[in-house]
Amino acid sequence: MTETKMNPDSLEEEENLRLNALELAGNMQEEDEQDVALEDTETVADRTDYSTFSKNDFVQKSGDLVHSSDLNQAHETFKKMRVLFDDIVRKDRELQLKEFVEAGNEPRDFRVGTDDEKNKFYQNYTLFLEKRANEKLKAEQEKHKNLLLKKEILEKIKVLTETEETEQSLQDLKELQREWKQISRIPKDQMHELWETYRFLLDKFYDQLSIFNELKELDRQKNLEAKIELTKKVGELVDEKSIKKSHILLNKYHEDFKNVGPVPKEFSDDVWNRFKDASDKIIERNKERIEELKDKRRKNLEIKTILCEKVEQIAAIQYKTIKEWNEQVKQIELVFSEWKSTGPVPDAVSDQIWKRFRDAQNVFYKNRKEYFQSINKDKEQNYKIKLQLCEQAEKVSESTDFEKTTLQLIQLQEKWKGIGPVPEKHSEEIWQRFRTACDSFFKRRDINRGLQKEEEIQNYTLKSALLTKLETLLNTENTEDTNTIFNQLREIQKEWNTIGFVPKNKFMKVKTKYESLSDEILKKHNLSTDNFKQSRLKEHLEMLANKPNGNFALKTEERKTVERIKTIASELETYQNNIEFFASSKSANALKLQFEEKIQKSKVQLEKLEAELKLIRGLMR
Repeated sequence: MTETKMNPDSLEEEENLRLNALELAGNMQEEDEQDVALEDTETVADRTDYSTFSKNDFVQKSGDLVHSSDLNQAHETFKKMRVLFDDIVRKDRELQLKEFVEAGNEPRDFRVGTDDEKNKFYQNYTLFLEKRANEKLKAEQEKHKNLLLKKEILEKIKVLTETEETEQSLQDLKELQREWKQISRIPKDQMHELWETYRFLLDKFYDQLSIFNELKELDRQKNLEAKIELTKKVGELVDEKSIKKSHILLNKYHEDFKNVGPVPKEFSDDVWNRFKDASDKIIERNKERIEELKDKRRKNLEIKTILCEKVEQIAAIQYKTIKEWNEQVKQIELVFSEWKSTGPVPDAVSDQIWKRFRDAQNVFYKNRKEYFQSINKDKEQNYKIKLQLCEQAEKVSESTDFEKTTLQLIQLQEKWKGIGPVPEKHSEEIWQRFRTACDSFFKRRDINRGLQKEEEIQNYTLKSALLTKLETLLNTENTEDTNTIFNQLREIQKEWNTIGFVPKNKFMKVKTKYESLSDEILKKHNLSTDNFKQSRLKEHLEMLANKPNGNFALKTEERKTVERIKTIASELETYQNNIEFFASSKSANALKLQFEEKIQKSKVQLEKLEAELKLIRGLMR
């Protein structure tokens, strides 16, 4: 709906459009009532739940109904929709007025905006009513045309009754009867008179026949068989479940019975009485079923009245927490499900009971909306915080320090999850902004990882070659002095440390083999394993420091080393506490010696780790 002051001319046109549609509908109502085939019979009603429709949904549906082939059904649907549609329009305008006044304006200055959806709905309604009126006009014209045709047939039959009998007379009459049957509806006020004339002329024709008696009797016998068959068909209607279909077929069989020619006089009354008795049973049965339907609808009304009261009771309470409101929403939905599963109520009160239920729902949801509006102030603050997270994510999204930035973005995502909702008008927009920044980085990171995997495969080949060198060095009887062997190991170590990462599934394999071969060579030549490992550690850390994200890598090593120091220090304290216990025990010398060994090993580990931590922090500086 356009949020502008309304042009008085536009308002007048809009209202005239609606009033014209309603006037056209009113003018057609009397004709509709005259065309009702069965007032108290079951109708195949439109069971669509229009209570959930928006104005746009109603406009779309009204457009579809304009082209509907079932005009009576479409008209019933339009009547139901119009009540609900006008109610939405009224509530929209009440809400606009409320907002206008709350903004500090005078109610008398309020102007309603042009409601395009309302105009379109009533344009469609008018088009439909005009189409329906045209169809009715065509039907009336067709009835008058049929009336003239039947009168022409009566004149032809009259001529047959007044002319001399020939061999062709009976055939001509049969052809005229066939034409008579093929002509459909005529004006109701002419039906009785026309039928009486038709029957009179047929009886006169057959009474005047003095020849072809055998043909006449044969024809009457065939008519008798046809009427007996129609009587059977009426009897079979007892199994028809649809009252409407039963009524339509019964009317058809009556029309067919009237159009069948005379039967032998001795069977005339009997066949008619049997046909009438069968028809009376169907009519009586339908009346009983209609009463059952009415009774069922009255019971449904009682159930729906109770459901209205339930919703009204829920809506009358002002709940204090989100949980309470959400629980009551579930209760409202359960009641609504029961409402939808309950069948129809009497048509006379259908709109009123639905309006009562819907109004109670509206009160509940209005109160709920006001409650949530009172707590939505926090959403604005959440919006500001999420804006800051977007800015932070966008700032680092182009970073090439993939490991560090990955952790940063994961932390930002965790913060995002912990922040409550933002105003709905910003919700999708700000989420897409944050997600775009994150996705942009992770896409580049994944591409980079693909390149890294290729590099890791190459690194694995290079390190495998170094392992081969170590194996050769181990298996070769070398006459060189130990310093030369040690230096060869160090050269291999330097080259090893300059080679980057290998695939994760190969890492432990090459690492374990490298350390095992190195230790075996050192042991074979009686070289210091600790010195070599210390040298290897230093060169490893120096290599990390020289990488593009070296400071971040060193911080990771620092964190791991500090954690190990804390763990061993805790174990050392436990050992020292336990050894004090054994010091007071005369029978625990063996256990005491074990704890002393553990304490000594822990102290040595602490010294090495503290030296390692010092080396890491020195490189970081």
